Amino acid sequence: MQHSQRTKNNFAYFLLTLCLFFSITTGAVYANNIKTQSAKQILQLGQPTEEINDAEQNVKTPVLQLPSDVAVYKNRIYVVDGSNHRIVVYDLQGKFLFSFGSQGDQPGQFYYPVGIDAAKDNRIYVADSGNHRIQIFSDQGVYLSAFTVKDKGKRGRPIDIMLHNKTGNLIVSSSNHHLLTYSRQGKLLKTWGKNGTSRGEFRYPATLSELADGRIAVVDVLNSRVQVFNTDGTISLMVGHWGVLPGQLFRPKGIAIDAKGNFYISDSYMGVIQKYADDGIFSAVLGENGKPYSIDTPVGITINNNRLYVVEMKSNKVSVYQLAD
Repeated sequence: MQHSQRTKNNFAYFLLTLCLFFSITTGAVYANNIKTQSAKQILQLGQPTEEINDAEQNVKTPVLQLPSDVAVYKNRIYVVDGSNHRIVVYDLQGKFLFSFGSQGDQPGQFYYPVGIDAAKDNRIYVADSGNHRIQIFSDQGVYLSAFTVKDKGKRGRPIDIMLHNKTGNLIVSSSNHHLLTYSRQGKLLKTWGKNGTSRGEFRYPATLSELADGRIAVVDVLNSRVQVFNTDGTISLMVGHWGVLPGQLFRPKGIAIDAKGNFYISDSYMGVIQKYADDGIFSAVLGENGKPYSIDTPVGITINNNRLYVVEMKSNKVSVYQLAD
């Protein structure tokens, strides 16, 4: 590929992608006096005004630009820094450790990556959307392998990637309104769904998460819902529906599941995180005293050790909340 040509329209392409999948503009604000669940913000990653040199460590603290997703593995936080074509890694105290990747199409390079999974097999899986591929790295950021995402015989844009612990396969959400199941060697095993609004159909499936029993939760962005599938592809549960009231979703993006099976779903347009019980019934909005926290374009989220990590795309940061036990 000729990157001198590709980069002419790169920013416009990325904004289009974000508008389709993540709804970059924050919309209406919830009224007060609704059911809320408090969570103390304990950490914030990103938001330096410029690259900062650390003389002792001989590194620069990076500036994030339109981050989209976050994953936590062992003692490290991995942030997809999409507009900078890299993955930025921090420790659990928020100290910058290292980054990997740069703009390009060579092994280990990225072109607007979107989703990430830090998996239990000590691998980091990245949906390298602009390059139509999944790339696999060690937890140190060392490139290991890659495979092209093909959807119905054509190259597809992967949005998210997840190693499914129950089967050992990789699940990929595609911009072509499908879920794709691959072996870890990159062999396509199964294609799920199609463009539509019925159960089991999608309009831009995005973030993926695995429940404790192996079921697969999929954020169905433009259908304003989360669909939960059994491992055979049949529907198990629907969470949320279109709307702007508590318990409804306008532009869901991220999903995380806590140890009790509760669903936390980010709504990038409404600027809130909603909580649903394991049966899909609305429980609360993250906030205090009936007033939701105002979160700036929340997109990718994850839960690790009772900490909720929230990517705030428009503010170029990741906020970390301590959830109640």
